[in-house]
Amino acid sequence: MKLDKIPAALLTANVAMLAPYAPELTPTGLVEALTAYGEPTAEQGNRNDPPARMLSLREAATVLGVSICTTRRMVKDGRLSGKRVGGQWRVAMDTIKALAEVAEG
Repeated sequence: MKLDKIPAALLTANVAMLAPYAPELTPTGLVEALTAYGEPTAEQGNRNDPPARMLSLREAATVLGVSICTTRRMVKDGRLSGKRVGGQWRVAMDTIKALAEVAEG
């Protein structure tokens, strides 16, 4: 919904709901705050996008066509970015695709 299309009654109701937490808030101030919040940037992505698919080292090794040891070494030396989740390494599918494209090109 566009900010200039928000009905005045809805703005007033939201300001009344937030009054205990922000007593100085006005309907105009709420619109300004929402405008300042703005749209997500390209780096932030769309908030409705699903999270990137994370693969285990075994799955990443299969996609890349290398051994699990090689994949682990690539994560540890920084050639492949990964995260530890619950004691296991996970690698984003986007990262693997980017690495595969570089290797092909």
